[in-house]
Amino acid sequence: MQNKQELLEKLTGIQSSRKSYYSELIYLVEEMKKKNKQLAVINQLTQIQINATWPQTSIYIATQLSQILLFEHFALTIVKGGILSSYLAKWTGDSWQCHTLTKSVLGEAPLLIEQYHLDLQEVLPEHHATSVPLRSQLNETFGFLTLFRREARQSDRDETDLFQLIASHVGVAVENSLLFQDVNEKIKIEAQLIQSAKMAAIGEMAAGIAHELNSPLTAILGNAQLLMREMTDTPAAPLMKDIYQCGVRCKKIIQNLLTFSRQEEYLFATISIDEVVEDVLGLIGYQLSVSGLTVKREMAHPPLLFHGSRHQIEQIVINLLLNARDALADKEDPQITIRSFQLEEEGRLYIGLSVHDNGSGIAPELLQQIFQPFYSTKEQTKGTGLGLSVSLGIAQAHGGKLFAESEEGCYSLFTLLLPQLAEEESEHGEETDIDRG
Repeated sequence: MQNKQELLEKLTGIQSSRKSYYSELIYLVEEMKKKNKQLAVINQLTQIQINATWPQTSIYIATQLSQILLFEHFALTIVKGGILSSYLAKWTGDSWQCHTLTKSVLGEAPLLIEQYHLDLQEVLPEHHATSVPLRSQLNETFGFLTLFRREARQSDRDETDLFQLIASHVGVAVENSLLFQDVNEKIKIEAQLIQSAKMAAIGEMAAGIAHELNSPLTAILGNAQLLMREMTDTPAAPLMKDIYQCGVRCKKIIQNLLTFSRQEEYLFATISIDEVVEDVLGLIGYQLSVSGLTVKREMAHPPLLFHGSRHQIEQIVINLLLNARDALADKEDPQITIRSFQLEEEGRLYIGLSVHDNGSGIAPELLQQIFQPFYSTKEQTKGTGLGLSVSLGIAQAHGGKLFAESEEGCYSLFTLLLPQLAEEESEHGEETDIDRG
């Protein structure tokens, strides 16, 4: 009887139908899981941070794509202003590492992709590249995404469609990042123009005040010297000496104001970092001392020289010292330490100037934002948020760097690096000091 039942099932195909049904059901379930995973990844790719760096963006995209596509390496490429910048995310076995490749280009996207694949053969000789273009809302190609695999694979229609779908979503996010960068750059330029206008107005006003005070102060100093000669052995002699010394100090402040306002100071010359610090402390040293601060100087010997604008570098040092003063408000034993030093970085010599304070410090999440225009940790009435952003621009214009370290509640350390003059350059540059005369 049992054999008869088995024979009927074979003849009618009932058993095989059940197996086929379950196989198809399992296949459909797996396909649904696969599609859901793809949709989840695409959703994540639409959430790219517009203020992230391009290497960070490339690594983020590679991390997401690795969940649904098979590849060894990934590249995000941006074409802007005739420059092709490729951010190559390479898998090292435990993390992604990004390398940046740039070159000048001319031509349309298909030709660029072909040339790019040829160029990458030198970097990844045993890999095969597959690229899809990134298109703007105006249907203009501004870059492409590239997958690198060790083995050449037959083009799969579903995978190709998926990659193009991903590119369309990523293209929107990347285009937003480009627009954000353009707007941010315009804001920086506007901030620098505003600051330049303010500094020009302050300089003009300072020059006028300095000239007005210079004449009566010259008379005061001259008469004080005459009286000191006549009052050498009188009880009032120490008082007259104090009057004369205070007058000399006022004279120095006026000279610094004139130097600060002179347009010639925008010219580059050979300058000692010690002289810059000395002039700045002559200008704002009194403000710091009446705030109860202790200012220590640890200057390198012999003095370190650089080629730059005295006025602009003084502006950086003034900003750093005033920021340090504000950070030390209501602090016990407030101290500022100014230190100069020599540093070699990436085969290049720099002179460094650091301003250290034991003040309130800066929170880690705010440290990366302090150089952005109009961003300030101070109260609205105490800061414009332009000082550090303009200082950074000046440092970069000199081929240098400006960066910060801080621990909230403990300290802040701002470091300015400027390219150091070689000996032969400094000897030649001494002639340019006459311009500052």
